[in-house]
Amino acid sequence: MSALPDRPPTVSIVNDYEIIVRGLAAMLQPYTERIRIVELEAGREPEVNADVALFDTFAGRRHSLERAEKMVLGQTVRHVVLYTWDAPWEFLEDAARIGVAGVVLKSRGAAELVDAIERVTRGERVGLDGVSRGREKRSDELSMREREVLALIALGMSNREVASELYLSVDTVKTYVRRLYSKLGVRNRTQAALKATGYEVPPPMTRLS
Repeated sequence: MSALPDRPPTVSIVNDYEIIVRGLAAMLQPYTERIRIVELEAGREPEVNADVALFDTFAGRRHSLERAEKMVLGQTVRHVVLYTWDAPWEFLEDAARIGVAGVVLKSRGAAELVDAIERVTRGERVGLDGVSRGREKRSDELSMREREVLALIALGMSNREVASELYLSVDTVKTYVRRLYSKLGVRNRTQAALKATGYEVPPPMTRLS
């Protein structure tokens, strides 16, 4: 179903991390005449009848596709667009199979993302026939453990909480944190958390009380 022609498409931003949701909303803010963001609640599936669920796949590919399929089947939104760092052929095939309307790489700018959202609401399928890797393999690529630590830092956990969550010693976590700072080119946890949006990580975990 296409969006009504006399108003901007409504968009619900979906991700479990508030920093990602808010960051994506800020990136799209200059385009409020073309799209209207109607939901910014991190950690939940869309609860309003939006034209598009813009799902930042920070949590990983398979986990994201499972959630995207639930959105499609639930019909809370008319279209689902995945926003991802890369999209192998198998990922695209599965996305198309479950009814995802668009896949947009994070290497694209905000204007291109808005354009994709508008095209999807007009009934087009975007990015499902030729998306490949959106970034080069980097010398500072994070290991899976480093990504886990980064994800928990982004959730606001202390070194002690990270250590408890991952069954590591605090000293080991401190070592991982130092490596992260070096690889990410940052000096503190806030800066590291902001960089977290550029890395695929395992599914988010519940913050420790």
